[in-house]
Amino acid sequence: MRTALLLATAAALLACSHATLPGTEIPDSPQNRELLDAFSKYRNALESRDATSLLDLAAPTYADAGDPSHGIGPTDYASLQRKLQTDFTRVTGLKLEATIKNIEVKGDEGRLDYFQVLRYAIKTPTGESWKSESDDARMRFVRVKGEWKIASGL
Repeated sequence: MRTALLLATAAALLACSHATLPGTEIPDSPQNRELLDAFSKYRNALESRDATSLLDLAAPTYADAGDPSHGIGPTDYASLQRKLQTDFTRVTGLKLEATIKNIEVKGDEGRLDYFQVLRYAIKTPTGESWKSESDDARMRFVRVKGEWKIASGL
């Protein structure tokens, strides 16, 4: 009787447990993995300072309100294209560490919240200068022709 009770309790606990993405409390689902994969492509393109790949990851409807407190104005797809052409001209190194906090997928729209630590080196007249920024961030995604594209948050 005691063994049967232990087995029943263990089975009930296993039935209630849900797989999560490693290091998070985020459910491990195909949709969440797809969004995480799209974010990984973004991080790789950013660290490679590959403006062409970053633009390929952006949705044609890309729109970002910007951050006036940091002097960053609104950006749409056309201005993103111009901006990416010049953003990396002085950057000699870049590393993004991201801690994923939440992923939400609803149909053809998704959102990924994360904490970022961005370290980058800039060419200066006296050599190279390393800088670091950290903050909470949010990236929104939309599905375009079956692929996740970044709708805002680059």
